Amino acid sequence: MTDEISFPRFAERYSSGFFLAGQMRGRETAISGAESIIPSFAGHWRVTMTFLLKNENARLEWEGFLAQMEGGIGTTLVPIRLPYRPKGSGGGDAPVSSQPAFATFEHWSFVNETRAAITLREAAALRSTDLELTLSDSLGLRPGHGLTVGDRFYRVQRSWDDGAKVRIQPPLRQAAAAGAVVETDNPVCRMRFASEGEGETEYGLQAKISRATVTFREAF
Repeated sequence: MTDEISFPRFAERYSSGFFLAGQMRGRETAISGAESIIPSFAGHWRVTMTFLLKNENARLEWEGFLAQMEGGIGTTLVPIRLPYRPKGSGGGDAPVSSQPAFATFEHWSFVNETRAAITLREAAALRSTDLELTLSDSLGLRPGHGLTVGDRFYRVQRSWDDGAKVRIQPPLRQAAAAGAVVETDNPVCRMRFASEGEGETEYGLQAKISRATVTFREAF
């Protein structure tokens, strides 16, 4: 499919759990009892979300979303809810964007304008883990903060120079040019359904509210 598949906006997110899966291939135990971990370079983001569909608009939009995703074929930008975001230079939330990054013209009927509070100070190569940032309107990043570069999500492991230099997890999925926007206010990740049949719901004919659970995995 060539058209961007918009993430549902009427479905009420009830719960979600976002984590990096596949970071190790396994464990080995020596005769002495010493345990060694075999790392993997195939770590990918996974998230299981539960939504409440409370009305006709939510239900129809959800069914349309499932149809567009075509099982595990389509991809979408999944918004990531974080408990704490980087602070702006005035101490409040950094004004990275005026609307959610996953919003589209179809959703809101106007173009999403982005004000970059954080950008890359230097270009970063594929699989880089250390990034140097320009903080235009931000107090910097701290370990545990989340960010998006392009359409991929990363988590900060370490930070230096008052949050202007960071080490991220996982390694950068694609090269990024100097000046690229680092989205911290409304991070997203490009994902697809983890399996066919995700998101299908069962509901009685008289039920006014139905519940849908779906698992996404990072798309490559």
